[in-house]
Amino acid sequence: MLYFVKPFGGLEWAVPFGQELIETARDEGADLGLVRDWWQEAERPASTDDVRAALRYGIEASGGIVVAAIHVITIHDPIKFRALIAEPEAQFAAYRAHPQVKAVDEWIEQSSPGWIENGREIDKGVAESMRETLAEREAEAEEELSAPLKPELVSHWKSIGGVLPDPL
Repeated sequence: MLYFVKPFGGLEWAVPFGQELIETARDEGADLGLVRDWWQEAERPASTDDVRAALRYGIEASGGIVVAAIHVITIHDPIKFRALIAEPEAQFAAYRAHPQVKAVDEWIEQSSPGWIENGREIDKGVAESMRETLAEREAEAEEELSAPLKPELVSHWKSIGGVLPDPL
């Protein structure tokens, strides 16, 4: 998938294409911004992270910068994952405190002693795994953002009215 990042929050996408098309367009000097048949308006506006990815991995296009979605997703991923796992222990405790869940746990505990404690241990393991996954995703995003900016893309972005994100 490709994103077409435009100034003032414009964002479009095209599905069956990826980094290979960007490389081909770069090699052939093609302007992907001129192709109108397969760009679709995205469900959200462009974010500063979209611009950060585009300025590092994209290709200049009429009206914006085209970038492979994998770069955008890698940068966005920790933000989404962090929201997903916000305080997992509290979520697990709230789930286990639900009257119906408590009743089932207590019923199973009668025939399988240790059931409730085992569930708590599993919850702790899942929470730890989620924190480790978040740390991995944050490291991947940091690595993605450590790539150098492409000066020609920075210049192009400014020339079409784009504002550089802070931090870059």
